[in-house]
Amino acid sequence: MSGSKIHLQNLKQIFLEAVKAVRPSSLLSVKNNFNFQPTQIGEELCIKVDGKLWNIKNKRCHVVGFGKAVLGMAAVLEKALHQHLVSGILSIPKGASEQSQSQADMQLSSDTVFRVYEGAEHNQPDETALQAALEIKHLAKSLGQDDILFVLISGGGSALLPMPRRPVDLKKKMSLVLELSNRGASIKELNIVRIALSDIKGGRLALAASRAHAVVSLIISDIVGDSIELIASGPTFSKTISKHPKPKEILRRYSLWDSLDKDIQKMLKETPVFISQEIKNNHVHIIGDNRVATVAAQLQAIIFNYTPCIISTTVQGNLDNLVKQYCDILKGLYQVNANIITQAEFQKTFPFGEGHFQKLMITLKMCFTRRKPLLLIAGGEPTVKVKGSGLGGRNQELSLRLSKRFFEDPQLRNIFFLSAGTDGIDGPTDAAGALGCHNVIQDFLDQNDNDLEKLQTYLEENDSYNFYKNLNNGEYQITTGHTGTNVMDLHFLLLSDRVKSAAAADADADVEAEADAAAASAAAAAVGGGCQNASSNVRQMSLTVAQPVGHPASYDYNNTNNSNNNNNNNKKINKEKQ
Repeated sequence: MSGSKIHLQNLKQIFLEAVKAVRPSSLLSVKNNFNFQPTQIGEELCIKVDGKLWNIKNKRCHVVGFGKAVLGMAAVLEKALHQHLVSGILSIPKGASEQSQSQADMQLSSDTVFRVYEGAEHNQPDETALQAALEIKHLAKSLGQDDILFVLISGGGSALLPMPRRPVDLKKKMSLVLELSNRGASIKELNIVRIALSDIKGGRLALAASRAHAVVSLIISDIVGDSIELIASGPTFSKTISKHPKPKEILRRYSLWDSLDKDIQKMLKETPVFISQEIKNNHVHIIGDNRVATVAAQLQAIIFNYTPCIISTTVQGNLDNLVKQYCDILKGLYQVNANIITQAEFQKTFPFGEGHFQKLMITLKMCFTRRKPLLLIAGGEPTVKVKGSGLGGRNQELSLRLSKRFFEDPQLRNIFFLSAGTDGIDGPTDAAGALGCHNVIQDFLDQNDNDLEKLQTYLEENDSYNFYKNLNNGEYQITTGHTGTNVMDLHFLLLSDRVKSAAAADADADVEAEADAAAASAAAAAVGGGCQNASSNVRQMSLTVAQPVGHPASYDYNNTNNSNNNNNNNKKINKEKQ
């Protein structure tokens, strides 16, 4: 196997290991301070949620869930709670059950109490998802002081929990949100509009269950910045906020406001996006996000003898801008190394903040010692402004656009790239993403009568899926099926020729051996102990990698706490992500 193919296979494997780390069975485990197996402690019957003991004695437990990761989450709770679980409703993507049949950790029991609805094909709301949403809200309203409601939430939950607010119907809501998406609206903007048009999002599910003993939300985040109110459009978020733009502002920005019916305009102007009531029984926990996945990728990269560095977990914005940013970073690394520009000059163009830049510079120095290729790791969710009528997704399009840039620029001929969605679904396709390198374009040009003009047609038509599917029998396309989780996209940029230093040739061999030994030891410890140990173990790799952002805290936004405590939590999270 050629060196190029080995690198591409390694990138695929690193991606799969990262996805494995954010599967529900890993996140909702004892090692992460979750134990839903009831345990007798004195006179109480307790379960553990994020390290906190909950007494469920004489309580009826109910579970509802919506999103791409909730089937596996429900399987964990069902197995542990057993007879204490009396009812459950799940809204999951169409085909998810069939695709997960070979995965034991995502199977419900044969006599399950769950009613499972499969809808929202290609992430578009439908009547099946609407029926699930109606039943979920009905259950929430029926609960009393002897009931605990567990709410499982993950990416894709917005489409799987549609409940349009009158005078909007499902068809009108779908059409408006789809048009917003096609015009390049961000996931944040889309969700604000979805919430404004919904009778269950924006805290309204929590409000429906306000008479229950407790509402406990367990969330896998697919939103940059982990904004609770935007993940699946915040059905159990219950705080008044003013930092987000109004729906009217968003719709005007994309020239859609004036085309709305007058009664819909009136409803959007008069109805608050989020509920303002304080709900004292509401507890919200983020159990995982893309920081877990990027740390897991970092550990696997070390095993493959790469020198990894996490450069961002908050990638967003227009895809065209991101292509330029990634190319500028790559060229900047080569130029700094060749003393063409200074680090200070490079930093001016680095888009991901001073903290990540300093870590990158430290990692660059480690490349000199380890003499191992540099792997840049990023996570987030950019957007594509769809202009053509082709089939594709942001990951495949990003890989194709970068492949073209790598082909055109001799300095970038040794770069290998992966972009894939951790949910296994890239746009309305059956692919998770794709690989990128100059070989992709060369192979395309070597086939049939292909030329650069035909390549440009694929790009202009946003037809990246068919480009990759038809090239070398899909060799460069990544297909996983539904993964059972979702923490946005992962991007890997591998500088396969290493960023070399003239001084590296004289590096002490003993130092290099010590660095490799430290990396292997720390990686083995972290992998063996699970992702909850990723933060502490990776930080010990001072000889090999820069300190990453670690495993996210699981935060309890109990509304009995004052708002200052929650603000402090949010500031801490934001500080970690900068």
